[in-house]
Amino acid sequence: MRKIWGIYIFVIFVSLFAGSTAVMASPATYVVKTGDCLWSIAKANGISVNSIKQLNGLNSDLIYVGQVLTLSNPAPEQTVPSSPTAEQTAPSGPAVVSQSAYIIQPGDSLWSIAQKFGTTVDYLKVTNNLADDTIYPGNTLLVRSPLVSTNISRSGNVSIKGTSVVAKAEQYLGSPYLYGGTSPAGFDCSGFTQFIYRQFQIPINRTAASQYNNGSVVSKTELVAGDLVFFNTSGSGISHVGIYTGNGQFIHASSGLGKVIYSNLNDDYYSPLYVGARRVIK
Repeated sequence: MRKIWGIYIFVIFVSLFAGSTAVMASPATYVVKTGDCLWSIAKANGISVNSIKQLNGLNSDLIYVGQVLTLSNPAPEQTVPSSPTAEQTAPSGPAVVSQSAYIIQPGDSLWSIAQKFGTTVDYLKVTNNLADDTIYPGNTLLVRSPLVSTNISRSGNVSIKGTSVVAKAEQYLGSPYLYGGTSPAGFDCSGFTQFIYRQFQIPINRTAASQYNNGSVVSKTELVAGDLVFFNTSGSGISHVGIYTGNGQFIHASSGLGKVIYSNLNDDYYSPLYVGARRVIK
């Protein structure tokens, strides 16, 4: 009997040790790599897809390379030690990853980040696909439009910046998607691009396929802000269009997410569907 109890206690001890080791080994964050999806990340880290989406404020399965995902709840606040470490006392500025990204710091809020970068909370929420105001230290936020300052002149002496086109398009981030829609009350993809260019007195055709006939051909390596980018999302020809904003990003009316959003040309969904681009600002 004593021997059986000894074995039982040993099994409990091993189980508890293994459980605690697994918890300690589980990473708190994960940087998205090429080929990743929420399912593969969840499986590799022993967590559910829904948990990842809740922890990161995601309302879709879309993720992008370089995005930092939180895989566990942040640790509870601890008392600040009386003798700060060298790391704590070292001076630090904004944690800017690039001209358009920011790593969330302890104590940050969407409001404080918006103030720091001269933007709005609504812009941050729409651009980063956040369902609410919840953010976590260590995550990365897109805080500025990834614009390319490229002057392109059109007809006569008038000069238009592609960044001006993008800035106008940004004003409609979050506007609802509506099939056949051509106004802020609801846009489809080509209705959105046509509406934006109309604000600059640049006429383009109505549908994505017909807009592909507007302007001049431009290679993917020569894209600048304001170019139109096209995709074959239906499998039967050009069926989607957006406005390139720079740094691999484009803005478009997404039927999948039901609103005007930013997306990346090089993500796992759009990259293989990319068809080409047209420059309509002349």
